[in-house]
Amino acid sequence: MTGPLPPEVSLSALGPRTRVGAGGQGTVYALTEDPRWVYKEYATRFVDDVDVTTLHRFVRLAADAGPDADALLGLAAWPTAIVRKEGVVRGFLMPRVPDRFRVRIQLPRGPDTVLAQVQYLLNSDDYLRDRGLHIDNRMRLELLRDTGEALTLLHRLGVCVGDLSPNNLLFSLDARPRCYFIDCDAMRLDGDSVLAQAETPEWHVPDADAEELATPATDAFKFGLLAVRLFAGDQQTRDPDGARRRLDRQLLTLAGRSLDPDPQRRPAPEQWLPTLDRSIHRTPPTPVEPVAPPTEQEPPHRNAARPDPVRRIIPKPGVVSPQPAGRGWGLLVGAMVAIAVLAGLISANSDSSGTTSRTTLPTGFRWTAPPPSYPGLPMRNPDPLLPAGSSAGVPRYPGLPLPTRFDLEKLLPLTRACILSDVTVGPGLNRSSARTKAAVVTVGSFLCGLNIDAPRLVDRSKTQIARAGTLTGKGPFRVATIIGIRTAASGNPQVNVVFAPSGAGSSAGCWRSRLSLVKDGDGYDVGSLSAPVRASCP
Repeated sequence: MTGPLPPEVSLSALGPRTRVGAGGQGTVYALTEDPRWVYKEYATRFVDDVDVTTLHRFVRLAADAGPDADALLGLAAWPTAIVRKEGVVRGFLMPRVPDRFRVRIQLPRGPDTVLAQVQYLLNSDDYLRDRGLHIDNRMRLELLRDTGEALTLLHRLGVCVGDLSPNNLLFSLDARPRCYFIDCDAMRLDGDSVLAQAETPEWHVPDADAEELATPATDAFKFGLLAVRLFAGDQQTRDPDGARRRLDRQLLTLAGRSLDPDPQRRPAPEQWLPTLDRSIHRTPPTPVEPVAPPTEQEPPHRNAARPDPVRRIIPKPGVVSPQPAGRGWGLLVGAMVAIAVLAGLISANSDSSGTTSRTTLPTGFRWTAPPPSYPGLPMRNPDPLLPAGSSAGVPRYPGLPLPTRFDLEKLLPLTRACILSDVTVGPGLNRSSARTKAAVVTVGSFLCGLNIDAPRLVDRSKTQIARAGTLTGKGPFRVATIIGIRTAASGNPQVNVVFAPSGAGSSAGCWRSRLSLVKDGDGYDVGSLSAPVRASCP
């Protein structure tokens, strides 16, 4: 395909393409007819997990960011168009990596031109010399400064890198070294992710369970880690002292603060820039024989502005109409039946004539001893097991009193909170799949529990109870929207959910959490949840 890119394109319109790389989430193809772009196609197992709404927002950012959009496309292989096949989102288009971010190095198999991943620079001087790479302290400082400036722009646009690692960051060795980000769909935009966040081994934050991933604070931590390892020549060290030989005292102090376990104490990358500028000014370059540049590399310009990798031709996308969302009618019908049954029970319990009528309790519904505290209505019924009948012929649970009319008056608001809540499915998910249907049922039960201050969790640790309590305090919730489903290493689903509050007593804005489900018979329960964060409403 040629010409300007619309916000969405059909896979068939891309024309011939050639495989150029593959990763854990998908495969990258070069377009034969338009070499400016490459196509990333998600692996089949991730297609249902893609948050299509967030991917649309990624694409719109490149078109709507104004002057910053040119800078964004100059420092990152940013998603620029969504690709669909038969209506299903299969991947996206992004700019081709500019040639200046490829490097000619000596590999054990012989010389080769490869993507200039920063991981090559985090090694000893002997390794760099064997690979034919020359990088002195001045280049390290300028590369670190450019990375800090790029992170400052991304944070201003609401973007957090999250998985900031030497695999996802490229370098150039022009007269002024530059950085370039790849795998941008793994980043986070205004608190939302296209797929579940992950971390590169050895580049994780100190406590991923206690700290939310992909925030300005985690980017600050990994920027400090990059500084330490770049100047220490070590892929794994977390000790700032390892960089003391090359890094001046002020930068060493910033690196130590960036690696603080307390996220609030880490300096933002922007706070590094004045100190980096002073250090660059004091550090002269080391004269060496120049390394032969890779094929088609553009001539260096020390003071030139960052060139755009592609001509900006992205029009503003039109509004994408979401597919109709499924409704949780099962919960509504179950609640109505429960109310009807309770009314019958009250009549039977208060009848003074001695005449009783046989009333069937809803399967799985449990009464608790007074003072009554009613759990959420069950979304999935177990095998039908009716309690033994009483001497009067009325089925009842032994030793537990039937509710009175006063009890029902306290129960009705709780039942109403469940009836008026709903679970919807975001566009791009397969609504008819068994996994999606099971997720809707489980999230519906959890939502009902949130709204009556009794969320059900398998993990009852203090951390989990605190997280559930935080989410409960943001409600009540009118609707929960499932925006992504992925399969964890355990084989169980992890569901990304956005909760939309309603009512005068709720907090403003939507809240997002990742629910980890665990198998329970023929269905699932919520095992644990991630720390709730503010998110844009679907």
